[in-house]
Amino acid sequence: MKPHIRARRTLSVVAAAVATLSLGACDMWKDGTSAQAPAKIEMAKSNPVEMAPKPIEPAVDENKALVGKVKSALGADPALKMLAIDAGASDGVVTLYGTANTKKNRDKAGKVASGVPGVKSVKNELVIVAGS
Repeated sequence: MKPHIRARRTLSVVAAAVATLSLGACDMWKDGTSAQAPAKIEMAKSNPVEMAPKPIEPAVDENKALVGKVKSALGADPALKMLAIDAGASDGVVTLYGTANTKKNRDKAGKVASGVPGVKSVKNELVIVAGS
């Protein structure tokens, strides 16, 4: 079979498929299954802002937000801001990790963390290391 004949047959098949799909869409329009389409088109013409997709706001991770507040509170205290203290949170329970140079600063870090709004309890895992 010659290539130009094969191309003509392929083109005929594609044209037939397009025509079939177009007629099917017209039948749906006449049946009323797409009756809402004209109203949406008119709405889009009159106010395109309403038809634009609304941006999805990212969900706020409450645990991350709480950890940020606790770290800010620890960093605001002059005696604690020089210590290597990290924090984690799960459902309002804050865990402090890292080192403190004295028992007094270890306890102070726990009290500061427990004073942050949203903190239900504090697990103080700070290790006392002289010179930290």
